[in-house]
Amino acid sequence: MDTLLLFLINKQWINPVLDRLMAICSNFDLWRPVILVAALLLFWRGGFRWRSFLIVTLITIAFTDGIFTQVAKIVVNRPRPIQALADVREVTLQKTQPTFLGLFQPVSIRLSPTPVGRIMVGRSFPSGHAMNNTVVATLAILFFRWWGALYIIPAALISYSRIYTGSHWPSDVIVSVVLAIGFALISFALLSILYRKLAARWFPRLYAAHPHLGHP
Repeated sequence: MDTLLLFLINKQWINPVLDRLMAICSNFDLWRPVILVAALLLFWRGGFRWRSFLIVTLITIAFTDGIFTQVAKIVVNRPRPIQALADVREVTLQKTQPTFLGLFQPVSIRLSPTPVGRIMVGRSFPSGHAMNNTVVATLAILFFRWWGALYIIPAALISYSRIYTGSHWPSDVIVSVVLAIGFALISFALLSILYRKLAARWFPRLYAAHPHLGHP
């Protein structure tokens, strides 16, 4: 079932517009400076809720991406589709310097070779892209309700792009999304408890003005 769904997404449900869109969604190097600038501006100019959201998100992703994802990739050691199967489409932007110039180049599409005798280092599970963006979407909902739910759209596109571009199996992405929701909810609950205890004791004026980390 995993392979069937992979080939439907990667080889059947395709067109040139999707090739470019999915390659853009999957390219974190392209988005890194945009995310950094947006985060700095929001932390500088945003109010308490924006700053709280950014701090909780950074702490949560530090665990999910910096610890859980890295350890799980080593323990599970699952090869990516482009490593394990022949003729999987590897869809990427052209490698350029600076990265954004790849937006103006033809999309790179290669078919994976037959994996006979190849040394494979499994990095397929979990999907860091899917986990990180699902964490952001979940926390955005907790902090901003319906406005935050809008982030489900880019999170879904990025998660889908990881299958479309041949980087992950569908099951990698589905399980990563479920785990990320759980990690985000647990992180938010624990940090909310910590905030209430510490802020009430050490920063009573701040706590009086903002008794909740997220949306009340």
